[in-house]
Amino acid sequence: MVALVLVALAPVMVVETIEQVHQFKRHEEAAFQEAQRQAELVSRQLEQLETGYRELLVAVAATPVVKNRDPAACYAYLETLQRRFKSAFTVGASDAEGNVYCVGVPYVRDLKAANNADRWYFKQAVLSGEFTVGEYAYAKAAQEPVFHYSYPIKDNADHVIGVVWASISLTGLSRRLADNPLPPGANLVVTDRRGTVLIELPDTGAMGSTVSPDLRRLLGQAKPGAAALPGEGGAERIVGYVPPSTALQGMAVTLTFPREQVLAPVWKMAVRRAATVLGAVALALALAWMVARRGLYGPLSRLTETANRWREGDLGARTDLARLNDIEFSGLGATLDQMAENLALRQHQLSDATEEMRRSRDEALKASLSKTHFLAAASHDLRQPLQAMHLNIALLAARHQHGGDAETIERLRRSVANLVDLLNALLDVSQLDAGLIQPTYAEFDLQGLLQTIGEEFSAAAQQKRLDFSIDACRCAVRSDKALLGRMLRNLVSNAIKYTGAGGSVRISVQEADGEARVLVADTGEGIPLDKQEVVFEEFRQLGNPQRNPALGLGLGLSIVKRMSALLQHPLTLASQPGEGTTFTVSIPLAPRPEPVRIAGIAPSFHGRVLLVEDDVLVGDTTAELLRSWGLEVEVARDAETAIKLLKSARHDWDGVLADYRLPASSGLDVVMFARKLFPKALTILITGDAADARTLRGSESNVQVLEKPVPLELLAESLAPLTAAPQPKVYSTHAGGAGVTL
Repeated sequence: MVALVLVALAPVMVVETIEQVHQFKRHEEAAFQEAQRQAELVSRQLEQLETGYRELLVAVAATPVVKNRDPAACYAYLETLQRRFKSAFTVGASDAEGNVYCVGVPYVRDLKAANNADRWYFKQAVLSGEFTVGEYAYAKAAQEPVFHYSYPIKDNADHVIGVVWASISLTGLSRRLADNPLPPGANLVVTDRRGTVLIELPDTGAMGSTVSPDLRRLLGQAKPGAAALPGEGGAERIVGYVPPSTALQGMAVTLTFPREQVLAPVWKMAVRRAATVLGAVALALALAWMVARRGLYGPLSRLTETANRWREGDLGARTDLARLNDIEFSGLGATLDQMAENLALRQHQLSDATEEMRRSRDEALKASLSKTHFLAAASHDLRQPLQAMHLNIALLAARHQHGGDAETIERLRRSVANLVDLLNALLDVSQLDAGLIQPTYAEFDLQGLLQTIGEEFSAAAQQKRLDFSIDACRCAVRSDKALLGRMLRNLVSNAIKYTGAGGSVRISVQEADGEARVLVADTGEGIPLDKQEVVFEEFRQLGNPQRNPALGLGLGLSIVKRMSALLQHPLTLASQPGEGTTFTVSIPLAPRPEPVRIAGIAPSFHGRVLLVEDDVLVGDTTAELLRSWGLEVEVARDAETAIKLLKSARHDWDGVLADYRLPASSGLDVVMFARKLFPKALTILITGDAADARTLRGSESNVQVLEKPVPLELLAESLAPLTAAPQPKVYSTHAGGAGVTL
């Protein structure tokens, strides 16, 4: 009865739950959209500010008194301009070397030898020739954090002769943004392109610090959006963001709300509705229980108790419901009691039959194990006479190599070789069944194993005039090298035996899903679909009805199947009659062994390279590696030393590799200088900061940029212009005696 009530109420509860989930999702989606909208509003406000400063700096850069560097007139002009605007900023001008010759704030004029050539906004304006948005900085003169915009001053020939810049007070900009109130509980953060906090509202003292890695990942997106991120104490926050790659160049905006605060009204409504539904369900269940207890609970409890005793093995238990006045329950009880009696009788009969079968099975297993253990234990004793036969045949061959017995001795040698193969197959099966073979896993180069197998079977393939080839591979695997080799040798041997003259046998490797899949394919007769399971059984040979001993005993594929299970290397078979057969063995991939090789051959370059790296350990190690690759390397620890080496060079430099972050200057200055002196030189910048890499790749410098840690394959590939990379070598044996090429 209770179950019926629950079934009746279930649709109502499901519909109510689904509605609550949909309402929750709708409210959450609206909160995400609102967070993104608020962030975009702030972004547009900052875009308007950026546009205003762009127009101001463009106008100042075109003013004759600024372009002509007339200090008195320039100071007067900028001071007048400064008074006209009440915003908290400072405008100034510097020559191409970064020397400040004009500024609009009087107290800054007293600074001697002011120079901003080391500032990013100055260097980027000179390098790009365009309006530049700067980064977080601290103004020593004003004693406050600032943010810069800059624009190049150009002469009539469009050459950059200086830079005009505006230094924006971040404190003043924060007050300006604070005039527009934020939604309750919201937090606004404005950062520069590096993720350094420029503005935070409400202010918690985070200005100048770097935002969390989660926020930095969001700011690396291509367009505005919203996401949920963990906040302090594990509480989630909804974040609307505008990355620096949008119209607001160089600045990013994030606006966050506490997720609980946004969804609190929905939770309250859901709790009220859930309480109402649960109350109704509880009332219905109480009524159903009162009705069911009188007529159903007692008999059902008796049935349950009896069924539990049957489950525990007590088939002598009875329900005793046949004595009830209730017709339905009394009939059910009588039927179940009779069923229990029949089950008890059949169980007794089944126990007798099972015991007899167990005795027969144990005797068969004992006989099979005795055979297996005998063969496994006698392997040494069985091989000893064969070894003696091999040696004696070799002595006979040496004594009678020119006599009439030479042909007889050769037939004897082949017969013994066939006997050895048959014995090895029998012993392999017995040792695998006895559990005497255990794999020893290691990581090794798969190509080396395949080449060894190719060398072993090339003569047999040539003797049958087969096209035998092994494709090159560059992967390492984790397996037992000896057991894997035996698996593959059995497959190759089987393919050569059952492929007619003029056919082909090919070994190839495919890498996918963390596995190296070794394919052994032949163009033999093929295997019918209904026989593809049979070929893995012992002593089964489909193409050998006359039991030709040259084709073995039919144990090869049985051994392969056992080793596949032992090594946990899945084995598959694909075949069509008349089209050949392909066996595939899947082996786990392992990291490629060092040293790194290109197309299977160690890199080899030629040329003279300048390496600029301030870290001694990294510099010395990189130089040693490059020298081992054949390059002549000279190391500089800073940009100044590197430029001196470039200027004083008696011979052309073939390449320059420079770290981007160097003391006092950057690696970009070095490579740009090198390009002017040596236009044909290969120039590469190396940086450990992903933001630097994105900025450099997006600039007009067209410099090749590598991110640390640099994979050696990528470094070698980048140095490829200094030499021609050799082609990989392929193992191949062709019909007609073409030989083996490595």
